[in-house]
Amino acid sequence: MKKNRGKIEEVQMDSRELATPAGYSITAKEFVCATRLKGVVVIVPATGVKQSYYFKFADFIRNNGYVVFTFDYGGIGASRKGPLRDFHTSATAWAKNDLEAVIRYAGKKYPEAKQVLIGHSIGGQLIGLAPSSVLASRIVLIAAQNGYWKFWKGAGRLRMLLNWYFLFPVITKIFGYFPGKKLGVMEDLPKGMVREWRKWCVTPDYLFGYYEEESLFFHKVRGKLIVYSVEDDRFAPEEAVNWLSRKYAGTGMVRRHLIPADFGLEKIGHFGIFKSKNKSHFWNLLLGDMEN
Repeated sequence: MKKNRGKIEEVQMDSRELATPAGYSITAKEFVCATRLKGVVVIVPATGVKQSYYFKFADFIRNNGYVVFTFDYGGIGASRKGPLRDFHTSATAWAKNDLEAVIRYAGKKYPEAKQVLIGHSIGGQLIGLAPSSVLASRIVLIAAQNGYWKFWKGAGRLRMLLNWYFLFPVITKIFGYFPGKKLGVMEDLPKGMVREWRKWCVTPDYLFGYYEEESLFFHKVRGKLIVYSVEDDRFAPEEAVNWLSRKYAGTGMVRRHLIPADFGLEKIGHFGIFKSKNKSHFWNLLLGDMEN
């Protein structure tokens, strides 16, 4: 059930516990298609963002002809099964285990349907680490970037420098996990994920500095690529988004850079595309890019 402007509406959403190759389970939600089935969409979340953030967007997509899957990474939201100090995972595991498990489940349940992967921020990075991503007919990257700190400028660069050389490593060591909720910045993060993510963010080639090319799947993707960046996004500079998008192969690319004033808005930011208040500005645009 969900609340919308004081009204209670029924949402066709089923919960799934999915096993992953890493040995832990994750919680996914399946939004049942409300019309004739056009395809299957998997929404791949940003770091420290619960799947519930994407529920209203997922409901919109399911009402336009798609089955939609959302999920929480291991240690996040409904996939947090116990104390994070005792939970072992990594950014790589989030891709090769968690995301891979969802893609495989969706493909097995709907084998004839075309699959679309929508990756928000780190979600767009992790798509290229998941083997089954090569089967997608469309890959949509929303503010997905190279997280190397020198892509930022001015005060943003200083903030990223402090994040990766002080805040994240020190606080994670003290608590045994990153207490994002206590700090009011995101969900809590498992220590193994933070350590790997931090390592990527101090490396110019980001995650690509730690893998042989043949073990990655960015260049093996054959579906159409749709890439969004946002002018006032303090977490994904346009240049960093361009850098990551060039790592993907595919049959073609649609590239959109959104400027708030063009939509009569004061701000969009890193999360604004998925906010229901911006539905009229972005959701049909995104749907059209998925289908054309």
